[in-house]
Amino acid sequence: MASLGQLTNDIKAWLNRPTDIATLIPGWVLMTETDIKEQLRVRAMVNNATQAIDAPLISLPSDFASMGALRDLITGKLLKLEDDWTGPLYGDGTCPVTSYRLVGDCVEFLPHPFIPDPPDPTWTPAQVRMTWFRAPTPLSKPTDSNAVLQEHYAVYLFGCCKYGAMFELDDDRANQMTGAFTTAVAAANMAYETATYSGAPLRAAPSMRF
Repeated sequence: MASLGQLTNDIKAWLNRPTDIATLIPGWVLMTETDIKEQLRVRAMVNNATQAIDAPLISLPSDFASMGALRDLITGKLLKLEDDWTGPLYGDGTCPVTSYRLVGDCVEFLPHPFIPDPPDPTWTPAQVRMTWFRAPTPLSKPTDSNAVLQEHYAVYLFGCCKYGAMFELDDDRANQMTGAFTTAVAAANMAYETATYSGAPLRAAPSMRF
């Protein structure tokens, strides 16, 4: 099983610096994990949970990287993503939630759900099924691992070597590792996208005549 210890040894080997960069590697790993959070979108990062709509704004998960989808738990209908300028979308308490938008570290449901005031112990809020891409679990101990490291080892390795080469002021090596990291991320993203839509039905496009 891939681990931070193995990654550390491979970084030393790829950079040909077996003894003098051990204290620097944790920083390179941290920066690579930031890049992964921002750029990688693969199955190993997908998570699902049920969320009650019991407030207009609800905090996003601490490991949130980007939204996949929000669906009404009963009907399965997708909630529509709205932008920051759409509005006003405040409901009167009689309309179901149909949309959402991201506000800071919260998700805002629109129209705002009806919240009984004073609280009603018999009230049951609507629920949504939330799918999101989560940031990789940080690596800190030699035995640590996570799903991204297991399934996309090259992304971690090339990302760390990219920062290592920058530290060494080796421009050629830095460009090489940057290219390798970018290629690994793009290939992983494409593989996930292809797998996601591989079961989509094929339909003949209607012919257009003028």
